[in-house]
Amino acid sequence: MKIYTLKNSPLPGIRVVTIGAFDGLHLGHQALIKRTFELADTLGYPPALVTFDPHPRMVIQPHLDFQLLTPLEEKLEILEKMGVPEVILIPFTKTLAELSPDLFVEHYLVDLIKVKGVVVGFNFRFGRGRTGDGKLLKLLGEKFHFHVEVMAPIVVEGKTVSSTNIRELLKNSNLDLANKLLGRPYSLKGKVIKGKGRGKYLGFPTANIQVPPYKLIPAPGVYAVLVTTKEVKFLGAMNIGIKPTFGDKALSIEVHLLNYNSNDTLYGELLKVDLIKYIRTERKFSSVAELISQIKQDCQKIREILS
Repeated sequence: MKIYTLKNSPLPGIRVVTIGAFDGLHLGHQALIKRTFELADTLGYPPALVTFDPHPRMVIQPHLDFQLLTPLEEKLEILEKMGVPEVILIPFTKTLAELSPDLFVEHYLVDLIKVKGVVVGFNFRFGRGRTGDGKLLKLLGEKFHFHVEVMAPIVVEGKTVSSTNIRELLKNSNLDLANKLLGRPYSLKGKVIKGKGRGKYLGFPTANIQVPPYKLIPAPGVYAVLVTTKEVKFLGAMNIGIKPTFGDKALSIEVHLLNYNSNDTLYGELLKVDLIKYIRTERKFSSVAELISQIKQDCQKIREILS
């Protein structure tokens, strides 16, 4: 997969593109990419995906605690697996945010990328104050001689597929529906760091995961997960929370690998954790013995779910 930036401008050749933030690369985004491939084949030009870094909301609303479903590195990995041949990265700045919709189209889509076709989602907005939409893009397409398609929303179980809705579902423990809207399990990826060693003390050694900044961490609780490290997969029980039984306050992400029998330490290893099922909320136990009993029940339930 080729990755272009503004350093490569103007880009060689003519393209058919889909454009957006693409946070999550959910079913709606996947449909946009599929349609872009089809349109590119029809028009006879190569397809490409145009996206922004950082996410526009992080520039336009810096005061908000905005969290990403897929930070840039993760997004690029998924796009490569999807077979996207080219990604064009546009740095999103305050200057770009202040461009009028017509100047954005003329400078970036026409002069820089030389588009002949553009596919966008129903909620695509562009230009100063997000005043540009699909209707205006079609008018500008007529002016600058490129074809525009605006795709309708996809609805799953009564929920419109969107990054915003997926964030809400994950924060509210509705992992099942979030995964359906994504079209794959939500995942966390990070290096294993040293913790306090409580898991080992309790008889359930855990790997503490450090995720990238701005990555959305789902609701606290216990999850059934699949863990991949060095291309080897393990069943896992993950806890997200503050461990109230011990009076901790800092949020941690800990994974106990159910079928990991090695004595080798995982410190420094990169783990990919696919969240399969939300098991229960995090709660405070009256004793360590009660906590151990609950962990045993959780692990048994998770084995049954993942078997």
